Amino acid sequence: MPKPFQIGFTPFFVALLLQLAPPPSFSADHNYIAIIIDDIGHNRRAGERAIDIQAHLTFAVIPETQHAVRLANYAHSAGKEVMVHLPMANTMNQPLGGLALTNGLSEQDVAMVLDQAVRLVPFASGINNHMGSALTQEPQAMVWLMRAVKRHKLFFVDSRTTHKTVASEIALQENIRTASRDVFLDNDRSLYGIDKEFRRLLAVAKRRKTAIAIGHPYPSTLQYLEHAIPMLKREGVRLVSVSEMLNLRLAERQLASY
Repeated sequence: MPKPFQIGFTPFFVALLLQLAPPPSFSADHNYIAIIIDDIGHNRRAGERAIDIQAHLTFAVIPETQHAVRLANYAHSAGKEVMVHLPMANTMNQPLGGLALTNGLSEQDVAMVLDQAVRLVPFASGINNHMGSALTQEPQAMVWLMRAVKRHKLFFVDSRTTHKTVASEIALQENIRTASRDVFLDNDRSLYGIDKEFRRLLAVAKRRKTAIAIGHPYPSTLQYLEHAIPMLKREGVRLVSVSEMLNLRLAERQLASY
């Protein structure tokens, strides 16, 4: 067993690795998670490793990155869902790259940026924001974005990089299929930190029936998911694509309305 797993981890993580978890006492059919892997496109090897994980992960590709097209095509050919990971203005003045949504753009500008982003990420079925802690607070910009999203028949996932975001709320108002991130898996990139957030993701799913996480193609994140995903059945949780998650939530709302 590799040295990093020998010390300092929770019993849950050790059980995942040793496959000693007891059978669950609840049905796996009613607890679902979706995991988005952000920042795909910078590193080909890391992107391919993530896509090669045998699970319904969803891959958010940054337009104009060196390997964006190649990895979007690779993910699609592997039967995985692809999204546009669209850079948006943040409150920390971090660089966004060439293709991004910034404050002060017109409605036409917003539409043009999204048009180009969609062209640069083949097979994208939805988008989520890369950064965006500033722009997702702006109702007018979000209205313009969601109208452009709707024209492309995409869904939108709010990465929730700020608690002040109005993005998902505006998406609902514009009748777009939408959801919000519940957990960031790897703000702490240590295996211990990832395990803590993964367990929180499962707890949210068991409480609410569905939950969405965002992670990144860091070596520690991929290593953890490679070990943890095969154990989900024992936890009574099923991993699905974001599209399937949105369909499940819609079906649940429709049943509740009867």
